[in-house]
Amino acid sequence: MANPVLARDTFLEAHATAGASVMTVRGTVLKTALLMLLTAAVAAAVWLTTDATATSLPTSITVAAIAGLVLAITTVVKPAWSPVTAPLYAIVEGLLLGGLTWLIARTPAGRVLAIEALVLTFLVAGMVLTLYATRIIRVTDRLRGVITGATLAIVGYYLLALLLGFAGVRLPFLHDGGWLSIGFSVLVCGVAASNFLLDFAMIEEASAAGAPSFLEWYGAFGVLVTFIWLYLEILRLLGKLQRR
Repeated sequence: MANPVLARDTFLEAHATAGASVMTVRGTVLKTALLMLLTAAVAAAVWLTTDATATSLPTSITVAAIAGLVLAITTVVKPAWSPVTAPLYAIVEGLLLGGLTWLIARTPAGRVLAIEALVLTFLVAGMVLTLYATRIIRVTDRLRGVITGATLAIVGYYLLALLLGFAGVRLPFLHDGGWLSIGFSVLVCGVAASNFLLDFAMIEEASAAGAPSFLEWYGAFGVLVTFIWLYLEILRLLGKLQRR
């Protein structure tokens, strides 16, 4: 779940029609904030309304995960639908994250873990944004290729692990608490965080090129995908460290 969600061609080949409103960085930032607030509100609602007798929660999490995947694919295939599908995706991911976090935070140690993961995700996202805005890091074609290649490799590994999991085969580095597994999680967190660079670059390039305004929702969707992926990976990493 990462970018290339924000496919470069989707942005650069789209042009607003004469007289139509165009995409802006400010508009995308506002829509990103709206999607994140929507996700947080739904997650908080799940947290506050779930109790210890909620035996259906694992099933709800699974359904939310599948629905989120379907909405993500739909948004990528049909970016023009993003003003509708992006908010729906935010709602579904709120259900997913709220449920997962509730399961983890049933113990005091788990509660601390969830809070630490959220704080670290915001800090990392802010740091990457600062590095990009100050041009300390510049998104070149070479860097874009490295990040995209690493992202696709990780997604491929996760899909392979999922398929083999149905046959009872567990791939290394995903669940155990060994140092190699921890190192793998650190690497994945780094790749997830680097996807923010692609997000910011695509949004800025599309705004400068006069892309249609609906792509503000598409850009905001891409940032939300990256944020959620990074949060889950940091949560996984902290869980491994806690088991050590």
